[in-house]
Amino acid sequence: MENSITLSDEICYLDELIIEGITIDGVKFRPSDWVDRLCGMLAAFDNQKMSYSTSLRPLIFNNMNCVAVKKSLQEESPNVFKFIMQFATDNSLIVADCAKFKKHIDETVS
Repeated sequence: MENSITLSDEICYLDELIIEGITIDGVKFRPSDWVDRLCGMLAAFDNQKMSYSTSLRPLIFNNMNCVAVKKSLQEESPNVFKFIMQFATDNSLIVADCAKFKKHIDETVS
């Protein structure tokens, strides 16, 4: 059998947590720019162009805005990590380990 790449292979990395743009009640989270606001915390600006950090980056899956958070951010910048996780908790957002997120994607697509 050929090596096949599933959709989930490209969506996130195993050293990331995914904050999904949906609440635990299944409601799409608003405002629509929450991902940009959150990821903008660690973004850099160079020549009037914004670049997202590799530790905190936006992603879109199935028309759902999500944020990928490197687990290493917890040690590198504990206050930022705590703020991000508290934001997710306060807003009842689903937080998943990338491996579980990938499993969910594969089950959804199959």
